[in-house]
Amino acid sequence: MATPQQSSARFRPATDFPKTIAQLPPVEAEQLYTEMRDCLIFTNRSRAQLVRRNEEHKQKTLQLRANVAQMQQLINQLELDKQQLAVKNQQVVAELSQQVQIMSGHFDQLTAAYDAIADIDNPVGFMAQPNRFFRFIQALKAVILFWRDEKEPLLGEPPSQVLPDHTNRTNPYGTDADRRENPQMYQDPASINRSLLDD
Repeated sequence: MATPQQSSARFRPATDFPKTIAQLPPVEAEQLYTEMRDCLIFTNRSRAQLVRRNEEHKQKTLQLRANVAQMQQLINQLELDKQQLAVKNQQVVAELSQQVQIMSGHFDQLTAAYDAIADIDNPVGFMAQPNRFFRFIQALKAVILFWRDEKEPLLGEPPSQVLPDHTNRTNPYGTDADRRENPQMYQDPASINRSLLDD
């Protein structure tokens, strides 16, 4: 019977065995049968191990491919999130820049309106140019309304609604005649032009 030292020799070619055992003594025939049986058992075991390991490698390969696909999906999602975040940041910067420009414009108007009434301590000067004082009030109102609209969303409150000017025809202060008499009280283009012409 084959010993452990003969394991390496169990993979033997068919030419190592006689084509017939008719001429062999019973003892040699039995020994030859034992060697062939051991070789077959070893071959079958080796084949089963190879099949099992091959299947394990296939499963590991499939799992690895799935992991790679998942990682690639995560990378793509991260790249998309990065791009969206960059776009959002650009929008925030653009909106902030726009708000700064608007606020700067309001302050420029307020400064110009204040410079026009710098001699407010002089009653004669104030009475002579009342339209300048009303323009200063309008510029101050624009700054206050702008600041209020910017602050209220941060407090979780709905944006404040700016009350319209006196435009109701049923109100005597909102009639066309009042607009012509007191254009400095209104902010529509026609009233502003009339107010400038009155100076």
